[in-house]
Amino acid sequence: MTKTEPPPSFVVRKSRWESTAGLLYVGLVVFGLMILLTIGCVVVALARNEPVREPLETVWLSLGGMPLIFAVGLPVLLGVGWVTTAESRHEADSEEILLAIDSEGVYLGGDQPQKLPWEQVHGICRVERREVHGDEDESWSSYLIVQKVPDAELPKLSKNWGPSCDWPGSLLTKTLSFEELEGAVRRYAPHVAVNDRGRVPD
Repeated sequence: MTKTEPPPSFVVRKSRWESTAGLLYVGLVVFGLMILLTIGCVVVALARNEPVREPLETVWLSLGGMPLIFAVGLPVLLGVGWVTTAESRHEADSEEILLAIDSEGVYLGGDQPQKLPWEQVHGICRVERREVHGDEDESWSSYLIVQKVPDAELPKLSKNWGPSCDWPGSLLTKTLSFEELEGAVRRYAPHVAVNDRGRVPD
Protein backbone atom coordinates (compact mmCIF):
# COMPACT_ATOMS: atom_id res chain seq x y z
CA MET A 1 0.00 0.00 0.00
CA THR A 2 1.58 3.25 -1.10
CA LYS A 3 1.60 6.25 1.17
CA THR A 4 -0.44 9.19 -0.12
CA GLU A 5 1.65 12.32 -0.55
CA PRO A 6 0.15 15.50 0.96
CA PRO A 7 -0.88 18.15 -1.57
CA PRO A 8 1.70 20.90 -2.13
CA SER A 9 1.35 24.12 -0.19
CA PHE A 10 -0.53 27.01 -1.76
CA VAL A 11 2.01 29.84 -1.91
CA VAL A 12 1.87 33.40 -3.22
CA ARG A 13 5.32 34.94 -3.63
CA LYS A 14 6.66 38.35 -4.51
CA SER A 15 7.72 38.85 -8.08
CA ARG A 16 11.46 38.30 -8.46
CA TRP A 17 11.70 41.92 -9.60
CA GLU A 18 10.43 42.98 -6.16
CA SER A 19 13.18 41.02 -4.40
CA THR A 20 16.62 42.34 -3.45
CA ALA A 21 18.18 40.40 -6.31
CA GLY A 22 15.73 41.87 -8.81
CA LEU A 23 16.44 45.42 -7.68
CA LEU A 24 20.15 44.66 -7.91
CA TYR A 25 19.81 43.55 -11.53
CA VAL A 26 17.78 46.65 -12.39
CA GLY A 27 20.46 48.83 -10.78
CA LEU A 28 23.18 47.08 -12.79
CA VAL A 29 21.27 47.67 -16.03
CA VAL A 30 20.75 51.38 -15.22
CA PHE A 31 24.41 51.79 -14.29
CA GLY A 32 25.49 50.08 -17.52
CA LEU A 33 23.25 52.35 -19.61
CA MET A 34 24.69 55.42 -17.92
CA ILE A 35 28.24 54.27 -18.71
CA LEU A 36 27.28 53.61 -22.36
CA LEU A 37 25.68 57.06 -22.58
CA THR A 38 28.87 58.65 -21.29
CA ILE A 39 31.05 56.76 -23.76
CA GLY A 40 28.67 57.66 -26.59
CA CYS A 41 28.83 61.38 -25.76
CA VAL A 42 32.63 61.29 -25.68
CA VAL A 43 32.90 59.40 -28.98
CA VAL A 44 30.49 61.75 -30.77
CA ALA A 45 32.26 64.84 -29.44
CA LEU A 46 35.69 63.52 -30.50
CA ALA A 47 34.38 62.54 -33.97
CA ARG A 48 33.10 66.08 -34.47
CA ASN A 49 36.32 67.53 -33.06
CA GLU A 50 34.30 69.32 -30.38
CA PRO A 51 35.03 69.78 -26.68
CA VAL A 52 33.94 66.80 -24.62
CA ARG A 53 32.93 68.91 -21.65
CA GLU A 54 29.77 70.47 -23.13
CA PRO A 55 27.80 67.27 -23.96
CA LEU A 56 28.84 65.68 -20.67
CA GLU A 57 27.62 68.70 -18.69
CA THR A 58 24.36 68.62 -20.63
CA VAL A 59 23.80 64.98 -19.66
CA TRP A 60 25.13 64.82 -16.10
CA LEU A 61 24.28 68.29 -14.80
CA SER A 62 20.71 68.37 -16.10
CA LEU A 63 17.83 68.38 -13.59
CA GLY A 64 19.98 70.07 -10.98
CA GLY A 65 22.74 67.48 -11.23
CA MET A 66 20.53 64.53 -10.26
CA PRO A 67 22.04 62.15 -12.87
CA LEU A 68 25.54 62.85 -11.50
CA ILE A 69 24.42 62.34 -7.89
CA PHE A 70 22.69 59.12 -8.90
CA ALA A 71 25.78 57.88 -10.73
CA VAL A 72 28.02 58.59 -7.71
CA GLY A 73 25.71 56.90 -5.22
CA LEU A 74 24.66 53.96 -7.38
CA PRO A 75 27.89 51.93 -6.99
CA VAL A 76 27.49 52.12 -3.20
CA LEU A 77 23.87 50.94 -3.43
CA LEU A 78 24.90 48.16 -5.79
CA GLY A 79 27.60 47.04 -3.36
CA VAL A 80 25.13 46.90 -0.46
CA GLY A 81 22.61 45.10 -2.64
CA TRP A 82 25.20 42.58 -3.75
CA VAL A 83 26.15 41.74 -0.17
CA THR A 84 22.49 41.49 0.88
CA THR A 85 21.69 39.21 -2.04
CA ALA A 86 24.67 36.96 -1.31
CA GLU A 87 23.60 36.58 2.31
CA SER A 88 19.95 35.95 1.46
CA ARG A 89 20.93 32.95 -0.66
CA HIS A 90 21.99 31.17 2.51
CA GLU A 91 18.76 31.96 4.34
CA ALA A 92 15.20 30.72 3.98
CA ASP A 93 13.12 32.44 1.34
CA SER A 94 10.32 33.26 3.78
CA GLU A 95 10.78 37.00 3.14
CA GLU A 96 9.65 36.44 -0.46
CA ILE A 97 6.40 34.72 0.59
CA LEU A 98 3.27 36.90 0.84
CA LEU A 99 0.83 34.11 1.75
CA ALA A 100 1.10 30.36 2.32
CA ILE A 101 -1.65 27.86 3.11
CA ASP A 102 -0.97 24.21 3.91
CA SER A 103 -2.14 21.35 6.12
CA GLU A 104 -0.62 22.98 9.21
CA GLY A 105 -2.16 26.44 8.92
CA VAL A 106 -1.87 29.88 7.36
CA TYR A 107 1.30 31.95 6.97
CA LEU A 108 0.99 35.71 6.46
CA GLY A 109 4.03 37.55 5.15
CA GLY A 110 4.71 41.27 5.32
CA ASP A 111 6.32 43.47 7.95
CA GLN A 112 5.16 41.18 10.79
CA PRO A 113 5.00 37.63 9.42
CA GLN A 114 2.90 35.14 11.36
CA LYS A 115 2.06 31.43 11.15
CA LEU A 116 -1.33 30.44 12.58
CA PRO A 117 -2.31 26.78 13.04
CA TRP A 118 -5.80 25.81 11.89
CA GLU A 119 -7.05 25.30 15.46
CA GLN A 120 -6.63 29.05 16.01
CA VAL A 121 -8.36 30.07 12.78
CA HIS A 122 -12.09 30.81 12.92
CA GLY A 123 -12.33 32.23 9.43
CA ILE A 124 -10.51 34.00 6.63
CA CYS A 125 -11.91 37.08 4.97
CA ARG A 126 -11.20 39.88 2.55
CA VAL A 127 -12.05 43.44 3.55
CA GLU A 128 -11.60 46.92 2.10
CA ARG A 129 -10.48 49.73 4.36
CA ARG A 130 -10.78 53.42 3.59
CA GLU A 131 -7.58 55.44 3.41
CA VAL A 132 -7.77 59.23 3.44
CA HIS A 133 -5.13 61.27 1.60
CA GLY A 134 -5.61 64.95 2.30
CA ASP A 135 -8.95 66.67 2.80
CA GLU A 136 -11.06 65.04 0.07
CA ASP A 137 -8.82 62.46 -1.59
CA GLU A 138 -9.53 58.91 -0.41
CA SER A 139 -9.08 55.34 -1.63
CA TRP A 140 -10.02 51.81 -0.61
CA SER A 141 -7.34 49.16 -0.08
CA SER A 142 -7.91 45.41 0.20
CA TYR A 143 -6.64 43.30 3.09
CA LEU A 144 -6.67 39.62 4.00
CA ILE A 145 -7.60 38.88 7.62
CA VAL A 146 -7.23 35.61 9.50
CA GLN A 147 -9.98 35.69 12.14
CA LYS A 148 -8.96 34.50 15.60
CA VAL A 149 -12.49 34.89 17.00
CA PRO A 150 -15.85 33.47 15.83
CA ASP A 151 -18.18 35.63 13.71
CA ALA A 152 -20.52 36.18 16.65
CA GLU A 153 -17.72 37.72 18.72
CA LEU A 154 -16.12 39.94 16.07
CA PRO A 155 -15.18 43.39 17.43
CA LYS A 156 -16.46 46.48 15.67
CA LEU A 157 -13.09 47.36 14.14
CA SER A 158 -11.76 44.87 11.61
CA LYS A 159 -8.20 45.57 12.76
CA ASN A 160 -9.04 43.62 15.94
CA TRP A 161 -10.41 40.55 14.16
CA GLY A 162 -6.99 38.95 13.85
CA PRO A 163 -3.69 39.18 11.97
CA SER A 164 -3.92 40.82 8.57
CA CYS A 165 -1.79 41.67 5.58
CA ASP A 166 -2.18 43.58 2.34
CA TRP A 167 -4.15 41.57 -0.21
CA PRO A 168 -1.41 39.76 -2.19
CA GLY A 169 -0.80 41.39 -5.54
CA SER A 170 0.82 44.43 -7.14
CA LEU A 171 1.90 45.78 -10.50
CA LEU A 172 4.60 43.08 -10.58
CA THR A 173 3.05 40.26 -8.53
CA LYS A 174 0.00 38.35 -9.80
CA THR A 175 -3.04 39.42 -7.78
CA LEU A 176 -4.65 36.67 -5.70
CA SER A 177 -8.25 36.04 -6.76
CA PHE A 178 -10.93 35.36 -4.14
CA GLU A 179 -11.74 32.06 -5.86
CA GLU A 180 -8.10 30.92 -5.52
CA LEU A 181 -8.18 31.70 -1.81
CA GLU A 182 -11.45 29.78 -1.37
CA GLY A 183 -10.08 26.76 -3.19
CA ALA A 184 -6.86 26.69 -1.18
CA VAL A 185 -8.64 26.89 2.17
CA ARG A 186 -11.21 24.27 1.10
CA ARG A 187 -8.37 21.90 0.18
CA TYR A 188 -6.68 22.01 3.58
CA ALA A 189 -9.35 23.17 6.05
CA PRO A 190 -12.90 22.76 4.63
CA HIS A 191 -14.37 23.67 8.03
CA VAL A 192 -12.96 27.23 7.85
CA ALA A 193 -15.28 29.80 6.28
CA VAL A 194 -13.94 32.21 3.67
CA ASN A 195 -15.84 35.48 3.21
CA ASP A 196 -15.59 38.66 1.17
CA ARG A 197 -16.93 41.26 3.58
CA GLY A 198 -16.36 44.22 1.27
CA ARG A 199 -15.94 47.69 2.75
CA VAL A 200 -15.74 47.98 6.53
CA PRO A 201 -16.22 51.10 8.72
CA ASP A 202 -12.63 51.33 9.91
